[in-house]
Amino acid sequence: MDLSDSTLGLERLTPELAIFRQQWRPLARQLTGLKTPYVLGINGAQGSGKSTLARYLQAELGQTFGLQVAVLSLDDLYYPQSHRRWLATQVHPLLATRGVPGTHDISLGLELLRRFRTGQELSLPRFDKSKDGRATEGEWLEGPADILIVEGWCLGAESQTEAELVLPINELEEREDTDGVWRSYVNNCLATDYQRFFTALDELWVLQAPDWQSVLHWRAEQEQKLRQTRGKGMDAQQLARFMLHYQRLTCHQLENPPVAATRIFQLDSRRRVQTVTGRAAHDWQI
Repeated sequence: MDLSDSTLGLERLTPELAIFRQQWRPLARQLTGLKTPYVLGINGAQGSGKSTLARYLQAELGQTFGLQVAVLSLDDLYYPQSHRRWLATQVHPLLATRGVPGTHDISLGLELLRRFRTGQELSLPRFDKSKDGRATEGEWLEGPADILIVEGWCLGAESQTEAELVLPINELEEREDTDGVWRSYVNNCLATDYQRFFTALDELWVLQAPDWQSVLHWRAEQEQKLRQTRGKGMDAQQLARFMLHYQRLTCHQLENPPVAATRIFQLDSRRRVQTVTGRAAHDWQI
């Protein structure tokens, strides 16, 4: 499958997506003048719209400007369930749940970036959440690319200090991580292997949520749509527990956006861009 393909057909834009395109197209155009191969990172909390933005850029750059653009989600680097079960027995039971640093195959991610940089053909993994494992090789995307867009909820995040890890942030940590082993392990992974992956990005955009409550609302919307389209998904209680795994690092990023960010797009509760800050914020029009 050609890596410039996208499920976001520009010829079928709704009025809402047309406005979205009008706002983001100038930045897409700027990407066409960059020296390739180029790696763009997009950070955003769950439900912030980072996947939609990545798919839009892929479609715009491919269909309008003829570039080969690949999209890799940090989710696609998840360890399969079998390996996370091993981590759960060897390190901490909470690592059985995918999502936090320590549950991704960062070595694979670094190898993919190396192959991209050297102009080799890419085989990008896709994680099948319904099976809790990677899709079979025949479903992987293959082909060279000019631009690689990497999107993820903790992309570029910085680790916390030991003092910040002492007190639990929610009932999950209070009841199931009483000695802090889980959050310390996650933090150590973030401070080491993940930073090596993050520094391989050429540029980082951040879609900054207004607060944790907005993130919870956005994620609940996603789950509702999943139930409507697939007939299955987490109930309210399951989702609430699931989100507790993400709270510490999400809130940390809300207070401390990645220093490496070139653009930070501050969103409101409806995901509309309110302000833009960062080293390259001057060329954005609200």
